[in-house]
Amino acid sequence: MRTKLQGGIVVGFDGQSHVLIRDGVVVWEDDRITFVGKVYAQPVDRTLVAADRLITPGFVNLHWHAGVRANWRLTSDHGDPQFFGAGFPNTDAGRYGASSYPLSDGEAETGATLNVIELLSAGCTTLVEVGAPALLVRHLATQVERFGVRAYLGPGYRSASYYRDAEGVVQYEWDEDAGHQGLAAACQFISEYDGRTAGRIRGMLFPLQVDTCTRELLRATAKAAEELRVPVQIHTGQNLLEFHQTLRKYCRTPVELLDDAAILGPRTTLGHCIMVSGHPQAHYPDGHDLDLIASAQANVAHCAVSLGRRGMHLHHLSDYVSRGINVGLGTDIHPFDLIRDMRDAGLICKVAAESPNRGTAREVFNAATLGGASALGRQDLGRLAPGAKADLLIINQRALHYGVIRDPIRSLVDCGVASDVESVIVDGQVIMENRRIPGAPPIDQLLARAQTLAESYWASYAQLDWHGRTADEAFPNAFPWVE
Repeated sequence: MRTKLQGGIVVGFDGQSHVLIRDGVVVWEDDRITFVGKVYAQPVDRTLVAADRLITPGFVNLHWHAGVRANWRLTSDHGDPQFFGAGFPNTDAGRYGASSYPLSDGEAETGATLNVIELLSAGCTTLVEVGAPALLVRHLATQVERFGVRAYLGPGYRSASYYRDAEGVVQYEWDEDAGHQGLAAACQFISEYDGRTAGRIRGMLFPLQVDTCTRELLRATAKAAEELRVPVQIHTGQNLLEFHQTLRKYCRTPVELLDDAAILGPRTTLGHCIMVSGHPQAHYPDGHDLDLIASAQANVAHCAVSLGRRGMHLHHLSDYVSRGINVGLGTDIHPFDLIRDMRDAGLICKVAAESPNRGTAREVFNAATLGGASALGRQDLGRLAPGAKADLLIINQRALHYGVIRDPIRSLVDCGVASDVESVIVDGQVIMENRRIPGAPPIDQLLARAQTLAESYWASYAQLDWHGRTADEAFPNAFPWVE
């Protein structure tokens, strides 16, 4: 079926760069774009009209974490100084031998449904979930198929887990066999799921963190990725705890360790990649991490909002880009609003560079579209051009928070929010229209289920905390409750 979308302002692609087309037209046949321009006179089967809207490529969310427990909702504004600003050890590194809070099938189904709906409604048409447990990943695959988005999925694995000793110090418990068993399970998942739903589900390998993976596991992952022809993503340089642990264990920075293990290359994305040699917080000025990344043509998934909460920042986006490093954007954790992450990525870059001319709207919009697509090896995503997949957004900028508009991309980055995304099209199919997602459960009921599940987890926190604190004691609210 041939469909014509009459804009509006269309963000087209001329082979080198996004371009703006006033009163533009996008035409697609089945799942592929066939025309982008001003006038299309040939017959079509269906016409969609968005005369005063902004038409953009679907966003590629290159790094996000699924679930409903929302550990990070505890750690905002809180953190143990010994973790050097790292967020997840505050909740994920429990007392040694403490009973874990198991993930139930109901929690996995609720979290997967809620997450996919939130991401879709924010204009994320391609989703890269970074290494959830296998049960949750399988539920995510079900919801991806149900709602029609595109996703790269795979269960995470590693050679070591974190725990805290009797003094509350983070330690590593190594189990190399478990790491290789996890890799085998991830490969099995890919063999089952890669290519499903007309190719919208793709497999990806997720060794979880550089400091929890041995050289041997990293090398085995590189070999498996080559054989399966799938991309890899690994948390790299996400905090100083990891940076200094890797230096102490291997006399290598995390990036140097990946290079050593022959996994640093065009198929590999480094999640966060903030703490690298030369970063002012790392106090390691003489390394060459960014040169290694650029020369290997590896990619970076930048998540400005979540790491900004930890007092950390990429130093800085414009420098990475100017060195030839491909950067995509991710939301990491709540909220799954990639428009906000565009804005904060630009603002944090400007502050880090101490220049208003860095962290531009062009750079961050490119990262949310072309950068993410390139990291996945997809020249058919992140752009509106003949031959590309028909993944499009219709965005309403006729709202009070925009005011007047001169440059629609700068206005989107400066003023936009997730709810400005009005309609979403993936593979040529309208999967959200006027903020309505066909088949979605009532949002208030879904949120109520998620709230109940999250509160059950928070209530169990004392079982995990190294000295038995409740969540309220470890992470007090901004203001106290009055009963």
